[in-house]
Amino acid sequence: MIDAYDEGTQDLYAMLIEQGEMPALSASVIDLRSAIDPCAEHGHEQPVSEPAKDASHGVIDLSAAIDAKAESIAAAVKVIDAALLSCKENPGVLFSAESIAAYRMIVNDKSLWAEYRVKIKQAKPSGISLADIDKVATIASESDAAGKDSTASELIELVISRGELFYDDRDDKAYYTTDIDGVNHTQAIDSRAFVNWVSFAYYSNSKQSGAMGKSASESSIKNARFALSGIAKHEGFKQRVHLRVADHGGGHYLFIADERLQVIEVLSTGWRIVEKSPVKFWKPASMQSLPIPQAAGNLSLLWEFINIPEHVRLLVLAWMLEAFRAETPSPIMALCGTQGCAKSSTQDKIRQLIDPSAVNLRSAPKSTEDIYISAGSNRVISLENISHLTSKLQDTLCTVATGGGHAARTLYTNDEETIIEAKRPVIINSIPNVVTAQDLTDRAICIELPRIEYREESELNMAWEAVKPSIFGGLLDLFVKTLERLPAVKLINPPRMADFTRLGEAMAQALGYPAGTFDALYKLNRSESVAAALESSPIGVAIREMVDNYQGSSNVVFYGTCKALYEALSEDYRNSVESWPRSPRGLSEALKRQTPALHSLGIEIIQSSQRETTATGRGLTVKITKSGQVSKAAQDSGGMHHCRDCQMMINGRCSVDKSRPVDDIPRRCADFVTQVTS
Repeated sequence: MIDAYDEGTQDLYAMLIEQGEMPALSASVIDLRSAIDPCAEHGHEQPVSEPAKDASHGVIDLSAAIDAKAESIAAAVKVIDAALLSCKENPGVLFSAESIAAYRMIVNDKSLWAEYRVKIKQAKPSGISLADIDKVATIASESDAAGKDSTASELIELVISRGELFYDDRDDKAYYTTDIDGVNHTQAIDSRAFVNWVSFAYYSNSKQSGAMGKSASESSIKNARFALSGIAKHEGFKQRVHLRVADHGGGHYLFIADERLQVIEVLSTGWRIVEKSPVKFWKPASMQSLPIPQAAGNLSLLWEFINIPEHVRLLVLAWMLEAFRAETPSPIMALCGTQGCAKSSTQDKIRQLIDPSAVNLRSAPKSTEDIYISAGSNRVISLENISHLTSKLQDTLCTVATGGGHAARTLYTNDEETIIEAKRPVIINSIPNVVTAQDLTDRAICIELPRIEYREESELNMAWEAVKPSIFGGLLDLFVKTLERLPAVKLINPPRMADFTRLGEAMAQALGYPAGTFDALYKLNRSESVAAALESSPIGVAIREMVDNYQGSSNVVFYGTCKALYEALSEDYRNSVESWPRSPRGLSEALKRQTPALHSLGIEIIQSSQRETTATGRGLTVKITKSGQVSKAAQDSGGMHHCRDCQMMINGRCSVDKSRPVDDIPRRCADFVTQVTS
């Protein structure tokens, strides 16, 4: 009966019998074998004779027979149990020949192996990896392994003969480019697309005339991928692989990702579609194709399909163009408004012109890892219906917008990191303004959408699909004009997102607006966003009220310990505000976040780094001062003055009459403003 099982089982039997852990096979087993094959005990290959039958029943008597496989499993369990008892003092016993043979005996019994994996995990020393035990337990017999290695070798030879392997050291990935139906496809070796292609290629290559082809097993493909990754990294060439957009040789390249994998080349002299790109792109499974642009397109049609107020349309257009540049940071677009203002529809259509995906709008991320994973296969991070963003998530969005990375422990390792590096445009929508952290506010364009009357969605989408190529062509035409104008644009005292501001200023001038228009508009939006974020902060509101209620003659509103300030403010706010800090240290951290916003309103916050003695006690101190008297009118309008005549401000002076003082300019709610203090 033993030779009916694999060599591993035979080895286990021989080992256990030799060590006295198990008796030799009982006579009943040999008797049963003789009953079935009388010549077996003599080693002859002869036809099987009629088996002996019980005279009363006419059947073979199997009552005394022993199930040899069950016996071998029982013996394997005995070996593992013994190993678990001594593994704390002798960790090596878990990898002894007897233990490995026992693992392999029970690994195919899923329920039994699951039971013993739990036992092994509980009993093993901390330095032993369960993954290593899994590996030695699932290694096939030498003959099977040889067969699989042969298939893996065939796969490796097939891949190398049909394309080129290379390596992108920026994301530590191996890639492969091959011709499929006359189109060069670039795939990551560890992607599902590569597995699908190599499986089909192997099947097609092994077809005989009139016969089915062979399939490669999962383990063979896995072994081949490991080898191909090594070959790409050590023998292949290095080349960057891009996702949707790339900057190269002074031009910008946009990956259409259609069936022909065409690419749009955009220069300051014009744009064109090319089939052979100087840069390589890869196409994730979720990536959808951009529309084929129409020459001499009509960008003005865009506003018939998205709900963007006219006075902030320049900001939206500049954000869309910035998404076509790969190496520059991009601000975060935050759309907000009540129900019925088409936030999701507007966001969806904007993304369709930049980076369409199988799912254009994603739900709120649960962790920072979710954001970076999305950035790994999407050019645009697009989140909808956000009700709240934690401080940690807001910090992550800041990092992604300006460029940064995330590192985590590589699976099944102790000392290796998997790094995701990304610089991505971000667009979100929400009912309330969820951008509250000042760092994020400095990088955000916040747009409130008005309510609209809904149109029938099917009718709207049909019209959208008809004009989308024309709108996309018009957007590319504007990009070309902007790139042509860009070298001549110089900024004076640029804001934090200087590259974006300069691009927007070039775009506005290309559209015929006066110099400084976009700069003023962007600074206004940024100031309004800062004020809105400050109003959403309990600490910001409390400090403003403290300053407004101050009646002293000195500009110093408060000077004392952080503890004293916390106690003074908490009397009025602790019980009425849910998110009020729970300690002086929490107050200190909140003040640091709100300091830039308060500074823009003429309120200075200075916190000491060393303990000092004051009238309120000894400790880390806080000093709150007014840098200048903010006029009541300026407070009412968020510190903004407006030019009634020309709707334009340059460095605090009217663009028509540059000699007129700021204070003489009449106020009005127009589109172009600047912040001043009297």
